[in-house]
Amino acid sequence: MKKHLNKVVIITGISGGIGRATAQYLFERGCKVYGISKSEFIDKRFTSFVADVNDYQKIESILNEIYEKEGRIDVIINNAGFGIAGTIEDTPPQKIYQIIDTNLSAVIAIMSMSIKFLKESKGNIINISSVGGIVPLPYQACYSASKSGIEIISRAVASEVKDYKIKVTALLPGDLNTGFTSARQKFGSGNLKVEHAFKKMENFERKGDSPIVVAKAIDRLIRQKNPPLRKTIGFGNKFVVFLMRILPIRLANFLVRKIYC
Repeated sequence: MKKHLNKVVIITGISGGIGRATAQYLFERGCKVYGISKSEFIDKRFTSFVADVNDYQKIESILNEIYEKEGRIDVIINNAGFGIAGTIEDTPPQKIYQIIDTNLSAVIAIMSMSIKFLKESKGNIINISSVGGIVPLPYQACYSASKSGIEIISRAVASEVKDYKIKVTALLPGDLNTGFTSARQKFGSGNLKVEHAFKKMENFERKGDSPIVVAKAIDRLIRQKNPPLRKTIGFGNKFVVFLMRILPIRLANFLVRKIYC
């Protein structure tokens, strides 16, 4: 396979799951990979920065530092995020604010800070959304809302930057077998119905794809001259997204409830 010509790629949430798999895969294909993660991540193949994506001053400083060193930034991959699960009633308000800030607001802010660099390189923004942003998941309502917002903001920004030949894609994985499952914060344990939903979602994820499938999809998006605004990974997930688009809302919600509740 033809390698990339030293594209400068920045990945948030590089320390595990999709971020780590994508960093390794793109490095093997000739990219210069820079990572940002909340916790320290050491890999001699990459330069990594420790920063919370909600620390906008620090993120802006990192972007400027990378640009000054490389003279270009070609690809921004907004991957950092986390999950919470439980009933809305049991979820503390501060956790609601936190997941929206990290999963959505930080993505918007990093896009805003990146545009000036990507205008020069005619580069890519790839925002990691989720099939859960299309499927309204009970007991993961805040997570679904944060990922749904990513698709909408991605499409809106894509229209704004099209004249600069910047490409924006919302990438929708389904269930993946990563550390995301064990790291998910859960509220409402002790309620048998909620516990049943927790076990079901965790079982789906542990039987899910490896994050390498996402890394390969990102590699293909970077290569495409005109990548799609939305890319769903996996035939089954594409079918689910299609159904959510065409079914009456009450029927779609009924089917999702039958699975999880």
